[in-house]
Amino acid sequence: MVLAVSRYQMVEDVALLLHTSGTTSRPKQVPLTHANITASVLTIAAFYGLTREDVSYCAMPLFHVHGLVASVWSSLAVGGCVVVPRRLTPSGFWAQAREHDATWFSAGPTLHQMLLGRAPADAQLPSLRFVRSCSSALSPAQMTRMEETLGVPVVEAYGMTEASHQMASNPLPPAPRLPGSVGVPTGVELQIVDSAGTPVAAGDAGEVVIRGDGVMGGYQNNPDANAESFFDGWFRTGDRGWLDDGYLRLVGRLKEMILRGGENISPYEIEDVLKAHPAVVDAVCFGVDDDKYGEKVGAAIVVSDEAAEGELTSWCAERLAAFKVPEVIRIVDEIPRTATGKVQRKRVGQAVLGDAG
Repeated sequence: MVLAVSRYQMVEDVALLLHTSGTTSRPKQVPLTHANITASVLTIAAFYGLTREDVSYCAMPLFHVHGLVASVWSSLAVGGCVVVPRRLTPSGFWAQAREHDATWFSAGPTLHQMLLGRAPADAQLPSLRFVRSCSSALSPAQMTRMEETLGVPVVEAYGMTEASHQMASNPLPPAPRLPGSVGVPTGVELQIVDSAGTPVAAGDAGEVVIRGDGVMGGYQNNPDANAESFFDGWFRTGDRGWLDDGYLRLVGRLKEMILRGGENISPYEIEDVLKAHPAVVDAVCFGVDDDKYGEKVGAAIVVSDEAAEGELTSWCAERLAAFKVPEVIRIVDEIPRTATGKVQRKRVGQAVLGDAG
């Protein structure tokens, strides 16, 4: 009896104490138990059909749940292999993945873009069966380029530290993959609710809330954050989205929505349009203070070829409603991101625009 209780207590013990990415506020401490992590690991392995024959190339840092839970533990849980490079370089990746017969790898869109930029003519690896993207939004244009270059399905997923990583993902064929969507719920119950926590009508946008075995019990020593983040057993992700026939489409972080003249504007939508331009390598949109409308749309853009700011404005005007077209555009050499590829929009705006607002 004592042994049984001891085992149970071990399952509920904290295995990892991690920090949130802090993209919209100060980072918070997230305690994840053995039970949380086990639930997430087994869900990921089952969802992608991982077996002992699979070889995961770990492209993400191991101090974050993306690399640790998805790339490493989900593979080891089924007896598979993991390739962990001493130092990941876009040029060295291709030879290493080929040498070790990698069957899949997962990374953020920024790293995927870097790998594409150094892809050899024979980038289609014989052993590769799929590629996963997570940690920030993958534009449909980039997804198409990746699939054309790699010759395998690319699946976008949705995860966060508080959920021990994955909460949703596009499935592998023959099930449909929806570009611009983060897929169907995996291992969690998921709802879209209004500010009062009431489920919204089908197809309407609201806050994404989740519950499940992989979700943490609460932030460490932060009762205020816990009171704000949990209600009736549900965890508020802070993300705005809507369900499209069961597939989740994210609009953006609630605190990062651009509010122009009373209209909520998704930075993701504008970024997708900008990234579809052949000269655009990377783009981040954010709100810029404005006396008339409260905020106007700003954008920081990295280009590979010469592209004038006016040309990019016209490109957006042909594809977006007038109030969503960026009014302030700056072409920059690089957009600062965290080690896991996330971006702090407000800080980027302050850094690249200064007093442009």
